[in-house]
Amino acid sequence: MNLSIEDDEPKAPLALHPDIATKIWNLNIVPKLKHFLWRYASKAIGIAENLRRRNMNVNPYCSRCCNELETNDHTLFSCPSIRPIWRAAGIPTQDLWDRDKPFEGKIRFLLDLHDNKHIDKVCRYLPFWLLWRIWKTRNDLIFNHKVTKGEDIVGQALIDTKEWLDCQDRTHGPQHDGKLQGVRSSRSSKWCKPERGYVKCNFDASHYEGNQSSGLGRIIRDSNGTCLDCGMGKFQGRQTIEEAECSALIWAIQASWALGYRHVEFEGDNANIVNLINEGGINLRLKHYMEEIWQWRNMFNSIKFTFRHREQNGCADLLARKAVQSPNNYYLYHCCPSFLNSLVNNDADSVF
Repeated sequence: MNLSIEDDEPKAPLALHPDIATKIWNLNIVPKLKHFLWRYASKAIGIAENLRRRNMNVNPYCSRCCNELETNDHTLFSCPSIRPIWRAAGIPTQDLWDRDKPFEGKIRFLLDLHDNKHIDKVCRYLPFWLLWRIWKTRNDLIFNHKVTKGEDIVGQALIDTKEWLDCQDRTHGPQHDGKLQGVRSSRSSKWCKPERGYVKCNFDASHYEGNQSSGLGRIIRDSNGTCLDCGMGKFQGRQTIEEAECSALIWAIQASWALGYRHVEFEGDNANIVNLINEGGINLRLKHYMEEIWQWRNMFNSIKFTFRHREQNGCADLLARKAVQSPNNYYLYHCCPSFLNSLVNNDADSVF
């Protein structure tokens, strides 16, 4: 048999998948994640499948489930202990769980998901941090005998993602990505009156993760700034601030409808939520919240959703924060409560 010199020439990592390499190095993510993704895609990290291919005598079975071989695909995607993590994170799972699909195809799927500007920014960046946390906790299990719960992996990946995005926003300024375009973003501290014929319902959430109660608040006012109705309450903490804000909005919508208001402007201080509602964007984690909001929207004669910064949402913010400190689960007021008088009067005096 004649072997050409080319047959023995070493090949660069990902030589067969140059598109993956290019996309990984062009990602706007922390360098350690790029390096990790490149090494994973190159089959260069310490997964049993990779080590045994180098003739290393290691346990071939997965350290999490102990039933299947530890392959590149199994370790980060298809292990029965890992699949619920992807589901809890709100990432589409049909492609990720397909055992007939090579893991390179699953990486391409996540890279394409990242490039989809119609999807919420957190959902686009979260998969890369999730892969990192899954890998880190796998190593913790093997070397430190430490078991990490799936919800803790998702929660930490969310924290990592948001810290990175917040850092990018502070460093480079607001990243529009189609998300903040068209949003009313005046930094004025003045509350804005609704149009004639409308009432305005400001809403807000005071978000705490885990077992601690979160708070929500809402206040309905007319074009003169008069408080028509308001309320505050507690609810079990959600995993993300966006989920908490959606919970507060749904409660505000239901309360406004029950009170008989049919021409309402709902105003909050979370631009992501407002834009998802108005532009029909995709956020897999918030899908069920959005569906409920859209269903309630059809119950009104006319309805608007607007964004204002927190300085202009002070009354709802105070109600949400006070709810957490209150002994009762909820309070409803059909006139302005005394602790809110000064803020409401100040807003009414500055109405424009």
